[in-house]
Amino acid sequence: MNIYEKIFDRLTELHMSQIELSRRTGIATSTISDWRKKKINPQADKLVAICKALDMSLVDLLCDGHEKEQKVVQTDYMLDERHIVEVFRMSDNEMKRRLSRYFELVEICNQINENNVSKKNKRNVSVIQDIDGNNIVVINDILFKGKRSINWKDVKEYLKNYVGDFYTIASTGDIVYIGSDLPNEYSGSKYTHSIKGMNAKAKANAAQGIPELIEIAVGKHFRENNEEKHWRNAKFGWYRYDSRFALPVYDEVGEIERYNVFHASLIVRHSEDKKLYLYDILDIKKETSTPIEP
Repeated sequence: MNIYEKIFDRLTELHMSQIELSRRTGIATSTISDWRKKKINPQADKLVAICKALDMSLVDLLCDGHEKEQKVVQTDYMLDERHIVEVFRMSDNEMKRRLSRYFELVEICNQINENNVSKKNKRNVSVIQDIDGNNIVVINDILFKGKRSINWKDVKEYLKNYVGDFYTIASTGDIVYIGSDLPNEYSGSKYTHSIKGMNAKAKANAAQGIPELIEIAVGKHFRENNEEKHWRNAKFGWYRYDSRFALPVYDEVGEIERYNVFHASLIVRHSEDKKLYLYDILDIKKETSTPIEP
């Protein structure tokens, strides 16, 4: 049985929705749906989070039932180094290969997760769907606060963590890269300096959900580049996508009262290297009719 099949069998067993799995793992619902739709397995760096969310071990996920001995998957035994060595010694070649791969994946996932914790600043982000089936990126923490104004230098430093990454827009298959120009433009554009109050706070904190905002983007619109200063970095024009995100609103005692939903436009440039790069996020606007209850 394929890994993606085991995941959906486990979801059925737990009566868990894809939305809940997304909330627990931070993986976009569109990505989870693609596993079944396209018959593909998750990337290795997502396996640890999936196992934790589904209360499974990597052995459960990677090995078929008839290939596992019960003692291999017992947590107490797995903590005993001598027992691990003994189990490995007594296994056949196929089981040894799978066990070796298991421990390789554990190490890979641990390294990736450690890097992600540092690089992504422990993002607390998930993707849900509204009653119409439209995706919303839920950002559960308010990192950037300010009684009078946002410290955009902090936002700029945060955005540097994404430079070099790339993400796929589920609705179009477009791959969008994060270039070195995004931190400066996002935090220092004319639009950024023109917004105040709630919209400024919304844009600042939307930085936490950039990967998911790209993944759920829809409504691709093109326009040619007419500005000489962008003759290289937007040689093949500009694209605008629509995306949505939600931020928590707290009551007087610090409890989440509701989530406000915002619309945003992702501005993407088509560079001379023929790649798409996120340039800025504009048109931040609260959707007054669609608050989310916690």
